[in-house]
Amino acid sequence: MSINEFEYGKTRIMAAAREELRRIGVEDHCVMFDLHGSDPRPNGATLTVTAAGNCVSSWFPADEIEDSQFRVARSDVKKRLEGLIARVREAVT
Repeated sequence: MSINEFEYGKTRIMAAAREELRRIGVEDHCVMFDLHGSDPRPNGATLTVTAAGNCVSSWFPADEIEDSQFRVARSDVKKRLEGLIARVREAVT
């Protein structure tokens, strides 16, 4: 996996998280990744969502971030995103 594939994978996961946040009515939010490890192959990253003054985070291993056409459709990635979004929903309501 190259760093470009990793960066593109992060972008796809963040876009999926933003889409889910909008779907549940959380329009004002910030989504960002914090890298863990070093280049050229990070160990993974923490995805943090901030909404309504609340921060919720989830760890994504590098193999889940690696880009592919179907990456965000992987069951492990979807499950991790669903759990994160559910925790955001609980925090903002």
